[in-house]
Amino acid sequence: MVRSRSRLSSSSCEIQLMKAMSKTYVLHERNVNDVQNFIEYLMQVRELLQVQFESTEEAVLKRGLWQLMNNRIFFQHPDLMRLLKVHEDVMTIMMNILTAQQGTTEHVEHLETAADALTAGELIKINVINCTFYVHDASEMVVACSRFLCYFCRTSRQNQKAMFEHLSFLLDNATMLLARPSLRGSVPLDVAYSSFMDNNELALALKEEELDKVAVYLSRCGLQPNSELIAKGYPDLGWDPVEGERYIDFLRFCVWINGESVEENANLVIRLLIRRPECLGVALKGEGQGLFSAFKVGFSFGSPILID
Repeated sequence: MVRSRSRLSSSSCEIQLMKAMSKTYVLHERNVNDVQNFIEYLMQVRELLQVQFESTEEAVLKRGLWQLMNNRIFFQHPDLMRLLKVHEDVMTIMMNILTAQQGTTEHVEHLETAADALTAGELIKINVINCTFYVHDASEMVVACSRFLCYFCRTSRQNQKAMFEHLSFLLDNATMLLARPSLRGSVPLDVAYSSFMDNNELALALKEEELDKVAVYLSRCGLQPNSELIAKGYPDLGWDPVEGERYIDFLRFCVWINGESVEENANLVIRLLIRRPECLGVALKGEGQGLFSAFKVGFSFGSPILID
């Protein structure tokens, strides 16, 4: 009886030891300082998961993410980053920020609509005038989180796969900040294509409904020009080249993987573009010279302005 109990206890210890070993990560002693700094800033980031962001919290988060990216642990040990679920923490922060901003914006719009329908006396009665709502600009926080996640995807294919699970949410917010070309590589759309870029396995896992979101965004670029470019003196092409280029790049990354074309994705993208001809509205104008001709004309329009 004693022997059987000892065997059971030994077996239980072995199981626990095996589980512990699967979560054990070995580092060289020369990395002790890097690990300590990494843990310090990671704790700061995680402390912000449940708080409402103000200027102080934003500064702490941006500094923390920057320090994590510049730590040697980040690139030398990508598996450790994934095991610690650092990307999940950053995604949670970005989701909270975007959700809070969207909710605040909708609430303010609802109050403004209600206020328009009321008389001056009713406004005084319900005291709407004295209610002030602050719509926080989340762009800097989203840029910091997106830049971190893009670097995270580049560290390893397994990290790409971990971020690929959030592709749907990233595409839902893919239009954010695309009008600012200086932020290329630091917006949700960049994180979205970084999660499968040059990865055949993940590229083949793309779903039609996910690519259809990008096709919808691209079709909107063919319905209205870019007002900012027109204000700066650029001619009206009848198409928004700033955001449109980014969406075309996304579709290119879906089709062109490691120097080869993925036939399944290519056929899917063609079908989506055929369903929404406004996506290539510029190419369909005139006598059908094609998209390449439209690009050349667009470049010729922009050259004199660039020279000046």
